[in-house]
Amino acid sequence: QWYQRRVRGSYSFCQVEVAPVGTLGLELRALSYATGDDQYWKAVNRTGNQLLKYATWHGLVSRRLYRDESKFVSSSDVSTGPGVDSYYEYLLKQWAQSNFKATRYKVAYMEAVNGIRDELMVKVRTRGKEVNVLGHRLYNVTVTTELHHLSCFLPATLALGHYYGMPYDHLSLAEDIMRTCYFLYESQPTGLSPEQAIFRFDGLSVSQTENNLRPETIESLFVLYRVTGNPIYREWGWNIFQAFERVSRTCFGYSAVQDVTDVHTALTDKMESFYLAETLKYFYLLFEDDKSVYSLDNIVLNTEAHPLPIMRDYKGYY
Repeated sequence: QWYQRRVRGSYSFCQVEVAPVGTLGLELRALSYATGDDQYWKAVNRTGNQLLKYATWHGLVSRRLYRDESKFVSSSDVSTGPGVDSYYEYLLKQWAQSNFKATRYKVAYMEAVNGIRDELMVKVRTRGKEVNVLGHRLYNVTVTTELHHLSCFLPATLALGHYYGMPYDHLSLAEDIMRTCYFLYESQPTGLSPEQAIFRFDGLSVSQTENNLRPETIESLFVLYRVTGNPIYREWGWNIFQAFERVSRTCFGYSAVQDVTDVHTALTDKMESFYLAETLKYFYLLFEDDKSVYSLDNIVLNTEAHPLPIMRDYKGYY
């Protein structure tokens, strides 16, 4: 996805967000695996190798890459939220998809997790409760305590990495972030999370009040329950499901809501496709007792929750 601006009569400036570019590897390699046609994995390999070159700051990449004539330069907007989120998810999952043989993705993933833990995590005491906030760093200097709901995918990725053999501190970090993401829900009168909030010492400041029926928190609850068996994750999931039923359900489906801070909030008359493809699917999987259903040993779920096989008869699509 390219965004171009005409400068002095020619398109000499453009920018690309990392997530759309970094979130093709699983699908195109699966296509080569299914068809035997190498062109798909070779194309995405070129892109993936190029992106890894930009993960130079503690293993992290910025949200955008800007083209300056014939080269790309990174911005200084570093987070795990919009524009970059699934890039980190796919580092782990491309390693797993290769039957754990594409080690360059494992190395890049572990470096990124270290960078997230050391450079983006902030401990804040708000409303008498201590929370670990997955922050947002600007210009490599200032870390804000602003959390976007999209970042709540990360507990799922970290817990899955631990399931694949990553260190225990990855699981511990996943549980810390999970508690913070759930706090976004339980702290609101509707029981639903805002799109974005800022954690302050004097309380939680909601900067984007809408709830768009997003799946990331439910995804993380599902994976953490599968990995740990801790029933608290089902309990939290049930609380959120009831909030969706109470606030978002309509005669014809479910609707995003305008203001989670208001129990009388208006609805937006909009239901994104990911509510069916992801949110409800993850609710189902969270409460499914049979672990062979979408077994973590046999498949990886892409960023839209579609299952793709782990390539046990790996043929070098990397």
